[in-house]
Amino acid sequence: MFNNFNLTDQEILTIIDNYKNLINRYATVDGKLDEDLGQEIKLLIFKVLSKNRKIEKN
Repeated sequence: MFNNFNLTDQEILTIIDNYKNLINRYATVDGKLDEDLGQEIKLLIFKVLSKNRKIEKN
């Protein structure tokens, strides 16, 4: 869905922040928040959204 965009790091972090409640819901195991799993989810989101980023040369 976002792969056609050239998102900056800040824009990606804003998306992750906007979805933190959903991320925390999916990072909950046996009723407890698994912070390592939450970090893995955030890292995967960041990798996917920055995958097709074009590098600008000065």
